[in-house]
Amino acid sequence: MSFKDININFNYRSDENDITRDFYIPVLYESRKYKRAVGYFSTSALLKMSVGLVEMERNNGKVQIICSPKLSREDIEAINKGYESREKIFSHCLECSLREPLNYFEEERLNIVATMIAEGMLELKIAFMEDENGINLYHEKIGVFEDELGNKIAFTGSSNETENALESNFESIYVFCDWKESENFVETTEDNFDRMWMDSTNKLKIIPFPDVVIDKLMQYKKETIDRQIDEKEFGLNKEESTKKIFKIPDNVSLRNYQEEAIGNWKKQNCRGIFSMCTGSGKSFTALACMVELAQEKKEKLATFIVCPYIHLVGQWEEDVVEWGCIPIIAHSKSLDKNWKEDLTKAYKRFKRDGRPFICITTNDTFAGDEIQNIITRFNEEENVLLIVDEAHNFGAKRLSRLLPENVNYRIALSATIERHMDKKGTGKIFDYFGDECVVYGLEQAIKEGTLCPYNYYPILVYLEEDELNQYMELTKKLSRFIVEENGKTKISEEGQLLLFKRARLLAGARNKRSTLKKYLEKYQRDDSILVYCGATSMEDEETGELVRQIDGITDMINQKMDMRAHKFTSEENLKERQQIKEYFQSGIYQVITAIKCLDEGVNIPGIKTAFIMSSSRNPKEFIQRRGRLLRKSSNKEIAEIYDFITLPRDLKMVDYEDFEKDKSIVVGELFRINEFGTLANNNIIAKSQMTDIMNAYNVYFDIENEMKKMEDYYD
Repeated sequence: MSFKDININFNYRSDENDITRDFYIPVLYESRKYKRAVGYFSTSALLKMSVGLVEMERNNGKVQIICSPKLSREDIEAINKGYESREKIFSHCLECSLREPLNYFEEERLNIVATMIAEGMLELKIAFMEDENGINLYHEKIGVFEDELGNKIAFTGSSNETENALESNFESIYVFCDWKESENFVETTEDNFDRMWMDSTNKLKIIPFPDVVIDKLMQYKKETIDRQIDEKEFGLNKEESTKKIFKIPDNVSLRNYQEEAIGNWKKQNCRGIFSMCTGSGKSFTALACMVELAQEKKEKLATFIVCPYIHLVGQWEEDVVEWGCIPIIAHSKSLDKNWKEDLTKAYKRFKRDGRPFICITTNDTFAGDEIQNIITRFNEEENVLLIVDEAHNFGAKRLSRLLPENVNYRIALSATIERHMDKKGTGKIFDYFGDECVVYGLEQAIKEGTLCPYNYYPILVYLEEDELNQYMELTKKLSRFIVEENGKTKISEEGQLLLFKRARLLAGARNKRSTLKKYLEKYQRDDSILVYCGATSMEDEETGELVRQIDGITDMINQKMDMRAHKFTSEENLKERQQIKEYFQSGIYQVITAIKCLDEGVNIPGIKTAFIMSSSRNPKEFIQRRGRLLRKSSNKEIAEIYDFITLPRDLKMVDYEDFEKDKSIVVGELFRINEFGTLANNNIIAKSQMTDIMNAYNVYFDIENEMKKMEDYYD
């Protein structure tokens, strides 16, 4: 191919075109020479200029770049008045304009730039204006491409290789081809560039790039280049016209139950619920449905993926890149600060010519005006797919009313689609998404080898005397806030606050710290350990001050037990969490501590041993946690789960009348022991523990039936 085989427009504008996809990539894939004069040098400039260069590197292409340091008025004044040397200020400004890569794509793009510099294929020079009045900034923006047949393209315009220019600002460039009666313009543009490169332009000074900045760029060089980087990030390459954007990755092999789910979903007019235990591949099943639907619709598909938490968005993003086009990441902490504009542009392109896009967002952002104003504007005939992860959350009143009826293709994912004590909310989910396409439970997953087997150890922990007194006082107050409403018993809003305080008291029981230390000691030389903490406080042993339980436990493991532990919470950004996971899987960290961040969606298969210090009564939470712990990994054959069963009082101190006061706590803990213990290899331990608790309280009942009665009683 040559430039003549590409459909090249005279003008590219942001409202009609994606300049990167429509112009830079297809032209650079056919280029053997690229001459570019830009404005300011920065990491963003390098990232944008790297798009399409991987093919030039493969073919030993030549790239020449002229750019300018971004100088402040103070910098210019310091140089002009002789306060600082020009070279020193230039080097400092250029160094400051570099930042660390934020994700895999940025790492690989800086790798491409560094590799081409090292191989002599990419040269950088600095431009600045200089006359009798001193120096000033150079800010021209032109470019020239040449293919292997000698055809040339020149362009000029407002597009500047900065983070804003190609992603955010409204930009426009004009393009001239030397075989389209534009030979004079192309020739003049190239001549202007060449004279600059040779430092032969009046009022303009060209100097070599500082070695110190080149050395810093070399730090990003790797041994190999990812040659699919453009395709992965932008969903196309030079064969875009025939290349499928949506595809099942070569390294993915779907299991029988996943194929069954996809088939049933298609039979149900591409609607349905995937009730699959955590760790069994719900997201891959949904993405496979997306691929099949996209192929049926000739790639003209808009997909919205909605997750409850920001960290899940990051995990979906990692997967989606392999299955489709680079997604738009839409939430309050997105690295793409202009995602709203990007989504609007994607929507317009989809409406105009069916160009596909994928948007991954959070529940909160999905409920906001920016997403709702887009998703509600599609008509029912358009190919729009909605995938909701952890879909049980959408039974809530606030979210259920925002489910778009105009979107025809729907998938709900959840290991626990039945909402805890909320039949009405569960009904709303089924009404919108339709019937279950697959029910794949934990027992089947363990039996078939999808998840690993496990041992379960319930560890009894009791409140100390002062904690028990506080617990009893809260229980006494709580009885005043039980009300009747429409024939059902409910706990008023004031009572809910008391329930919350009591739950935090149990979660932060003082004895948990010493109990954890006792059981953790035998794993002191081991790794791949997870400790779940409660969203509560604990007393610091030395100062007596209240600290978060996760902070106190992490410090204890690090300082008192001489183990290497690190927190894994929502406070860490995506890059930090990735590093924590890598260090944990390599054994640098023996232990990670968590609160809620690992409950839904985060994938760390290498966990061998888990200590659950706190659990709510909600089955969704502890079922999710168990599935997370049973993901298969080469470093484990069986998982070990230690579950802290928190009871108000020592079983030896229980009186007959205590059961009514402790009933909701005791039944909830027994339910969890039963749920975890039934499928455990050592289930006899759980059965024995349940018997001991019932004997102490002198009560005997079917645990699941008792839980059902309590749910019905409290609606």
